[in-house]
Amino acid sequence: ENNTLNLNPYSHHVTDDMVIAIAENCEGLTTINLNLCRMITDAALITIAERCLGLTTIELCFCHNITDAGVIALAERCKGLTKIILDGCFNITDAAIITIAENCGGLTSINLDDCDHITDAAIIALAENCPGLVEIILIDCSDITNAAVVALAENCPRLAEIDLENCYNITDAAVITLVENCPGLTTISLDFCLITDAAIIVVSEHCDGLTTINLTGCNNITDATLIALAENCEYLEEINCDATKVSATGRQLIQEVKMRPKPPPLEEGWWANDGTGPQCKGMMN
Repeated sequence: ENNTLNLNPYSHHVTDDMVIAIAENCEGLTTINLNLCRMITDAALITIAERCLGLTTIELCFCHNITDAGVIALAERCKGLTKIILDGCFNITDAAIITIAENCGGLTSINLDDCDHITDAAIIALAENCPGLVEIILIDCSDITNAAVVALAENCPRLAEIDLENCYNITDAAVITLVENCPGLTTISLDFCLITDAAIIVVSEHCDGLTTINLTGCNNITDATLIALAENCEYLEEINCDATKVSATGRQLIQEVKMRPKPPPLEEGWWANDGTGPQCKGMMN
């Protein structure tokens, strides 16, 4: 489409000058993909911010030279941003994310994978200012604690996907609060978090539409988790639990869950209905 710019296929050749020239001549751009454009700096982002005021999506995966200055410029001028990918932008700190939160209240998706300077302050700001968040990726944000997850739970009821892999401080308490408040979650990744069966049993009781759960390296997870998931989560397609206490019997159960037929799709927003429980499309439970 004319309002989309994807430079990812040419990432090795993309420079600031190229992006600046495009931004100055294509002010109607709404989606920009600069994934793997490693030569890009804040200069390019500042020009995008000044020219492409209607921007809604920007992808900056592994743009290592990007700093807070570039992201803050985007946040302050492109207030309609709904999706931003900062995967591998390891110079980014709370300051940039708080500015996004305060200016881009319609944000639905943010990827902060490997942004390891991020703390609870940034995530709490996102939670309090961006209630429509649907997806948040926090892989390797190892300073994050339960406080951040609880803030998301209490403010972002539409959350469908959360990835907390290698967020070593996350415990059962946060996961339980999360699923009690966000029953529409379909993808939950808790690899290497400090969780036990108790949390995942509660996940299974609340997240009827769960399709993917990742528990690799959660040392305390046993077959009890798999039994609960198998009994309660009819839509499950993917369960990953390497490096846990799951037995051969448990692994067999995973295969059975993956292979079994799935019910008709849940209606969008089923969890926000009148309390009568999940409704399937075209049929009543």
